[in-house]
Amino acid sequence: MSWLALTLVAFVCFVLVFFVKNRQLNHPALQYPYRLKDPVFSPAERELLEMLQRTVGQTYLILPKVGVAEVVEVTAIARRAYWYRATNRIAAARFDFLLCDSQTLQPVCAVDLDDTDDEFRERLCSTVGLPRVRLPADKTSSYTAVHEAIMAAIEA
Repeated sequence: MSWLALTLVAFVCFVLVFFVKNRQLNHPALQYPYRLKDPVFSPAERELLEMLQRTVGQTYLILPKVGVAEVVEVTAIARRAYWYRATNRIAAARFDFLLCDSQTLQPVCAVDLDDTDDEFRERLCSTVGLPRVRLPADKTSSYTAVHEAIMAAIEA
């Protein structure tokens, strides 16, 4: 009889814990744990966007914060594991700005603030034939420096 009572108490405790945890996990704050980030651009990115609009805004469409996977696709790879690895490498990466032909929306040039040395994106852009400009934050306020860097990359 004591085993039956002990089993019944354990079952009741389990059910109570289950319902309490289930109620906690269904709380609205846990269902949608999101909030709006502000601002969308860092001060350096905003300054670069304004400079890009002045320098090439008449010629190219400027798309900010474009995911690399939206522009580059993984070619056919025989083994699925290699395909997943290649896809995962580009899934979270992004370009700070992408210049596109205003008529066809074909990507013409990727523009990034030169925050860190990113050899992967550099080699990726070289492989797919997309010119990439890396601008140091201190150069984004110079119209001439931005214009020359972009034109040199596009015309190369």
